[in-house]
Amino acid sequence: LTPAGHLSEWSEADFIRAMRTGVEPGGERLSQVMPFQSISAMTDEELKAVWLFLQSLPPVETGSN
Repeated sequence: LTPAGHLSEWSEADFIRAMRTGVEPGGERLSQVMPFQSISAMTDEELKAVWLFLQSLPPVETGSN
């Protein structure tokens, strides 16, 4: 996860909502390999910290969604 592809279009609020629900802002379900039970238990502050970390990474296009 880097600030490239779909993630580049998301806001912090979009990211937090997707991590809590497993659904992207556009309505698509995220991959089932994501550990949503663990992630959804994180506090807003923890998810904001993850968001900030991901935003600090250089964008890397993977060629897949």
